[in-house]
Amino acid sequence: MYRDKIIIGAVIGLLADVLKLITNYTLYNLGFTKVIFWQIVATRFLPKEYLYDKLAYPIGAIADITVSSLLGVVFVYIIYLFGSKNLWIKGVGFGLVAWVSLFGTLLGQTVEEKLPQGPSGVVVTIIAHIVFGLALALFTKILNLENPGKSLR
Repeated sequence: MYRDKIIIGAVIGLLADVLKLITNYTLYNLGFTKVIFWQIVATRFLPKEYLYDKLAYPIGAIADITVSSLLGVVFVYIIYLFGSKNLWIKGVGFGLVAWVSLFGTLLGQTVEEKLPQGPSGVVVTIIAHIVFGLALALFTKILNLENPGKSLR
């Protein structure tokens, strides 16, 4: 049975994003961070004075959902090409690479200028991306993609 890797990957990315956002929002409610991811992502599109505006959230949401979907597709292709051995480690590693890539380079300076965070806020982003990577692995397993030769052709 043919299964579209792009659609499956996008769905896995979206599902993993939900768990990442729940982690972020929970830690936000517990006071470990002063911002949510959608505000952080919105820093790429809006000046500082608009980041607490109600329209900043959907702007950040669209970007976050788009990137998470793309990351899900990339993860599915990685598993398809390299196999699912050590799936959980690959998931965590992928989540941390996404964190370093996105927060360490693409968003790093913009966030620091517009929404500076203390160490606990940064740790929240790390934890959430570990959850994201584990969720990618979990949904890959649930959708039976761990044997890509059979399920994704």
